[in-house]
Amino acid sequence: MARPDTNVDVVVPLFRPGPWLRVSLDSIRAQRQVSSRVWLIDDDPTSDIGAAIAAEWPDFTYIKSSHNFGFARACNRGLAFGSAPFVLVVNQDTRLEPDYVAHATRALLEDPSLGAVGGLLLRQNDAESPPDGTIDTAGIAFRRGRRAVDVGQGDVDTGQYSGPREVFGVCAAAAVYRRSALMEVADSNGVFDERFFMHKEDVDLAWRLRRAGYRAVVHDEARGYHARGVRRATDVTGSGARAAWQRVVAVIRQETAKDSALRQRAFRNHVLMLIKNESLHDLSRSFWEIVAVLTVQTLIAVALDPVGTIPGRVQLLTRLPHALQSRHRRPVVTDLRHWLP
Repeated sequence: MARPDTNVDVVVPLFRPGPWLRVSLDSIRAQRQVSSRVWLIDDDPTSDIGAAIAAEWPDFTYIKSSHNFGFARACNRGLAFGSAPFVLVVNQDTRLEPDYVAHATRALLEDPSLGAVGGLLLRQNDAESPPDGTIDTAGIAFRRGRRAVDVGQGDVDTGQYSGPREVFGVCAAAAVYRRSALMEVADSNGVFDERFFMHKEDVDLAWRLRRAGYRAVVHDEARGYHARGVRRATDVTGSGARAAWQRVVAVIRQETAKDSALRQRAFRNHVLMLIKNESLHDLSRSFWEIVAVLTVQTLIAVALDPVGTIPGRVQLLTRLPHALQSRHRRPVVTDLRHWLP
């Protein structure tokens, strides 16, 4: 187990958490064999939960925002307050088993090549109901069209993801990071890119950590439960025409499930992530797959919301020169070849 003196900063972005507040914060307080400081960043200016937090969790630091700046900036604000060698970023709708952080920090202590560790998250849609036994995420995988997928999502947990298992990255619903790695890959837009607001910011961070040579693992001994509001694309593996068609169908299902505003933001963040991180070498191996995904996403968006989509795409094009300025110039330590089946 992790040493009793392992120090961890815990950052919890809040936005109208409802019944999940007590469940999530109690599970954070119950973490064993770690010494932690907790920052709660409340992004709802109309919120009145500060008094309740002060009464029930007086040892947690509550910080109220004047505006909803988004998940990425809330994470960065919390990160800036701490100095511990490890940082747990946890969603407000996530419940952790008492040894979750201890297992994660133990892995980080034992292997300096790790930049991030996650646990096996199971699905729990309601804070007051038990988990349903299915997997929410066993890590983030990356596909040739640059679709990020949550490994095992929707599968019944039968122990098939016993760990530790190396993954492309970990989901920020409950991720423990090495602070020095985060500081190494941070730029003028923050550790989590604040331009993303929310959605895909953890994938972008995972990609930057990979580019810098850091590894990520998921260990099933660290277990948690998560009520996901927005799901990533369904995972489809294999080759050939059938698999290609299944991937198209997966993208269609994912895009049609989003509301218009989220669809626009997700596409913008996806393009920004590609501009920031894609290397010419990796692009040459996956160019047509990337074009196919972007084309399908655009056709669906136009069909569902032409009034919002077409001006949004034009606006995105006008921002591309500025986005190119944020492209990471440092040499790529590791490329994507191993992560693109």
